[in-house]
Amino acid sequence: AQGTGLTTDGDQNLCLTVTSPTTIRLLSKPEPRTFTYDHVADMDTSQDSVFSSVAKNIVQSCINGYNGTIFAYGQTGSGKTFTMLGPSELDNFTDELRGVIPRSFEYLFFLINREVERSAQSKSFLCKCSFIEIYNEQIYDLLDTASASLFLRENIKKGVFVEGAVEKFVTSAAEAYQVLSMGWRNRRVASTSMNRESSRSHAVFTMTLESKESINEVVNIRMSQLNLVDLAGSERQKDTHTEGSRLKEASSINRSLMSLGQVIMALVDMSNGKNRHICYRDSKLTFLLRDSLGGNAKTYIIANVHPGSKCFGETLSTLQFAQRAKLIKNKAIINEDTQGNVKQLQAEIKKLKEQLAQTLASQALDCVRDVAPGGPQFCMGNNMSMPLKREEEKKVLLEKVAQLEEAWTQKDKFIHSSRMIVRFREDHILRLEKKLKAGDHFLSDKDTQAVIDQLKEEIKILRDQVDHHPKMTRYAAENFSLRQENRQLRSLESVVKAGELVAQVAAELEEAFETAMESERLRDTPIEKLKAQLLQKQSDLTSALQAFEEYKEITTKEISQLKSEKRYLEKSNHHLENILEATNAHKKQEVSELNRIHVETIKILTTPTKAYNLRSRLVPLSSPEHLNGVDNNGDGIWEEQPPSDMTEMALTEELRQVQEQASRVRIQLNEEELKNNKLLQQIAKLEEQIMVISQESEHKDEVHHLLALLICSFILLKFCKKHQDNDSSLPLILVLRSEIHDLRLVLNSSDKELAAVKNELRDGQSEQQKEMSQLSSSLISTQLQLDKIQMEWEQLLEQHRTLQDSFDQLQAEAKFEADQARQQLQDRQQEIDELKVQLTVSELINSTLIFVEVLQEEMTYATEEVERLTKVLDEQSSLLQASQELTAQKDVIIENLQQKVNILSFLQENEVLRKQNIKLSEENGKLVGHRNHKQRIEYLVKLKKDNTKLQEENEKLRTEINLIRDSNGCLAMDMI
Repeated sequence: AQGTGLTTDGDQNLCLTVTSPTTIRLLSKPEPRTFTYDHVADMDTSQDSVFSSVAKNIVQSCINGYNGTIFAYGQTGSGKTFTMLGPSELDNFTDELRGVIPRSFEYLFFLINREVERSAQSKSFLCKCSFIEIYNEQIYDLLDTASASLFLRENIKKGVFVEGAVEKFVTSAAEAYQVLSMGWRNRRVASTSMNRESSRSHAVFTMTLESKESINEVVNIRMSQLNLVDLAGSERQKDTHTEGSRLKEASSINRSLMSLGQVIMALVDMSNGKNRHICYRDSKLTFLLRDSLGGNAKTYIIANVHPGSKCFGETLSTLQFAQRAKLIKNKAIINEDTQGNVKQLQAEIKKLKEQLAQTLASQALDCVRDVAPGGPQFCMGNNMSMPLKREEEKKVLLEKVAQLEEAWTQKDKFIHSSRMIVRFREDHILRLEKKLKAGDHFLSDKDTQAVIDQLKEEIKILRDQVDHHPKMTRYAAENFSLRQENRQLRSLESVVKAGELVAQVAAELEEAFETAMESERLRDTPIEKLKAQLLQKQSDLTSALQAFEEYKEITTKEISQLKSEKRYLEKSNHHLENILEATNAHKKQEVSELNRIHVETIKILTTPTKAYNLRSRLVPLSSPEHLNGVDNNGDGIWEEQPPSDMTEMALTEELRQVQEQASRVRIQLNEEELKNNKLLQQIAKLEEQIMVISQESEHKDEVHHLLALLICSFILLKFCKKHQDNDSSLPLILVLRSEIHDLRLVLNSSDKELAAVKNELRDGQSEQQKEMSQLSSSLISTQLQLDKIQMEWEQLLEQHRTLQDSFDQLQAEAKFEADQARQQLQDRQQEIDELKVQLTVSELINSTLIFVEVLQEEMTYATEEVERLTKVLDEQSSLLQASQELTAQKDVIIENLQQKVNILSFLQENEVLRKQNIKLSEENGKLVGHRNHKQRIEYLVKLKKDNTKLQEENEKLRTEINLIRDSNGCLAMDMI
């Protein structure tokens, strides 16, 4: 069915038209094609009508215990997600545009509530939901985002299921909406050039429904599954312009959809009686939906297509996929189980047996009431013979009715012909009267020809009148009555014995006839199969020709692209040649410049001058600037990269591109040759099938002649037997002669029919030969096109060879020139070295030595300066490190000293106080003991002096600590 909610995206050229609710027409060339499906929906169809035609019956079947599957198939952007779910911007599922899945929830729970009310709470339902997606051939649970990739498992009871998938229990449509929304937010979608929100994975929403019904303590359990699948759309990279991860996703989607198509093709072949292996395990999608594809499920496929002409190829492929899928036959059964204890089940079996016994007893009583006096066997015989008698009477009445109808039609024909004769004669009389009135007693040639034609027409009508005269019908009726009397006479005892012998011979002849007919039927069946195969091959051939035409257009485009690339390569080659010529000219100029310098140098060396003049001219030459300039020029010549390398790289890149293009064209040519070979094989098979059909028709003619001979021998044998039994039965002989005459007429009519069949067969063979000639002509044209492509391919190869040769030549020339330039540079370097050696003669040696000494002095000074600076730097770094270490140590020392000072001050104070206390006590004792006031005063003065000394020492320690802190601060500032 066609998808709903689609837009043409500004494409006014539509390639689809809906002709009826079950047919759709594709506007293709040369003739439009019509496809028939269970239901076709156009762009104006509402979501409610789509649900009513697609999902309503599936949901009802799930309530009754059947498995059901609904999935949407089609290209990307054709409206699959819109059909299954609805618009992406909907926040809830109460809108009129909601899709099949929300409406299925509503209808399912409506049916569940209705069943519960009808059963008076004796039936209960349990509904579980799971939601998974298949992304890049990996299964993920959309209801548990933290879960990793899941795996498929197979069980005898469950079938194929996802291990570890979360199942949510739902009791209403609202809870099912929540589960769907929670999973749908986690689904992978992305934007492509064809769809703003393209599904990048296959989404499978599964509802497992379990119903329990208890009747007299016997529990019936039914299990069913409803799979609602939204497939990802097939994509072409040239249309969607995907790359990176999007391209990987598209390849995975196309691979799984291709596996789905292969499974459906295999199922179609199996439904046609062929043995095929169904590769369900090639894809996770097909393995998960194995029961839905040719198994225990009721499946409905929604094929969404885009009506725009720009999507013609994908639309045709989707329609053909749906047409093939319509031929699959599933075997859906009710998944039911009965539970209960042994006593309850035995009681149920006993009850069923009693019902069966009552039914059999009532049938036996009815038979006893209707028994005749001859006993039950006589009753049975009458019952068996009555249908035969009624059938015979019915045949006789039908034959009489047919004869009466035939007589009536012949009577009508006779009346019509009589009227035509009267009309012709009246017209003839009128013409003759006109001639007489006009005085023209002689007829012209045209009039005589008209009279002759009219008389011929009258003769023809009279012959038809003789054939359809009422008397002939009366004779036919009399013949029929005579045949009835003949049958009655044959039923006599005297005739029965002869009839038995004849019947025996007839039975043998009938057996032979049946064997011959059976052999003919066996021969007819392969002919029909061959015809069907021929039609299939013709359709395949037309599709192959159409594909070849499309491929031809693509190849012409690619050839034009190759030609443009060839022109571009020629331009680039010409440009590179110009660059090469420029580089050669530049090299020649450099070589000439070096030769000039060499000649000037030789002239300078060979010219005799005075010493002071030589010194005055050589000293400037030995100046640092001049020498550095010469060295720099030499280094520039060596370090300059020649342009030939650039040209080599460009030519290699272009050569690689041309090789890649040549390999692509070679692959295309191989594919075209394979397709051509396939077409030749199909044509050879069709010719063999035509030969077999012609042989079978000849064999049919032989069989018809044998049957005619058998019938004649049967009649003669019958005649001989009857003649031997009763020589005086002349009326019987006459009847037999009339039957022989009738059989001859039948044989003649069968010969005519056989001739007509032969003519039809010849016409069919001529048409097939015409088609074969057309196919051969198309094959010749394709062969010519292939030859043309081959010639173009050879031209491209020749161009490739020429480019390769030119590239090799340029590379060799560039290499030779580079080697020559290197050799020249080496020669020049050697000459320069020799000149340097020669320049060491006389005062040049002294000047160079002086210059070298100056340079050495400067170098030494520079090295000494560098060493000095490095030493200073090292000293500063070492001083910095030492100062850092010293500051750290001093910090530690200061802290220790501070602690010690605090401790000492505390100890000293204690000690001083203790000593003072001791001394005071001693002095007190002394004073008390001696009672000398003068000594006491002197001792107090001494104590005061000691106290002042201790205070001075304490002040000194504090000043030292402050000095240490100040020096530490200055070092920190110096470090900053």
